[in-house]
Amino acid sequence: MKLSTETYPLDLQFGYRGAVKALKEIGFDCYDLSIFDLGQEGSRFGGADWREKALALRKYADGLGLECNQSHGPYPCYKPTNERWNAEIFDWCVRALEITSLVGGKICVLHPYHTWTPKENAERIYLPLLPYCKKFGVKIAVENMWQRDGSGAAIPAACNTAEDFLAHMALLDPEYFCACVDIGHAEMVGKSVSAAQLILALGDRLGALHVHDNDLKDDLHTAPYCGKIDWEPVFAALRRIGYGGEFTFEADGFVRAFPEELRLDATTTLYRTGKYMVGRIQSAD
Repeated sequence: MKLSTETYPLDLQFGYRGAVKALKEIGFDCYDLSIFDLGQEGSRFGGADWREKALALRKYADGLGLECNQSHGPYPCYKPTNERWNAEIFDWCVRALEITSLVGGKICVLHPYHTWTPKENAERIYLPLLPYCKKFGVKIAVENMWQRDGSGAAIPAACNTAEDFLAHMALLDPEYFCACVDIGHAEMVGKSVSAAQLILALGDRLGALHVHDNDLKDDLHTAPYCGKIDWEPVFAALRRIGYGGEFTFEADGFVRAFPEELRLDATTTLYRTGKYMVGRIQSAD
């Protein structure tokens, strides 16, 4: 099982090239391209030369021997009080799919809108993007979300119960859409939901992971074993379904907690943690 992590936040400190070079030197097998800032001021792929930048990054990473396994596209796909964003976000998602293809990625993670039904998310976000999945040869990964109730507690949102996730996936062609289980999101919404439960329910529809830890209450995106998630059931579930995708960290909260001078060391700790975790998944013990 290949080990990956997102380019963020190292890409802010070193640029995308510096980030992929650092990840290669640390030992990662591949990288998750962080392009979730598309549509925002200052996005590195927001200018007219975005295709050239993507191709240059692909050439550079190929020279290092580091592949892109997935990307994270812009979010949210809808803002209730921002009509300009809503008018532009589709084109930014299309750009994210093309950038993913240009850098050699296979999957682009795009959030559902957290309060929409499976039918609404399919019709308003995913199905309109299907022609571009076909054009660029990229799958969209649908991620489990969370929200807050009136008391401030985290509760399930779109795709964060097995039933709702499966209902979303039933509306989407498996050739062009897969599931991304965000381990942290699944574990912070109460005891009725767990990451292992989602993994087992999804089976071969699971195509990507976001691996990070938390205190079971807040979306901390810290490193595994720095929070309260029980990882053994996650390992067992991935082993049971024969998960064939990459093991991809999204633990930027852990890395960003350190001064810039220590962030490479923090990312090295993530890598060593990931090697241990992949070993646990592949072990029958």
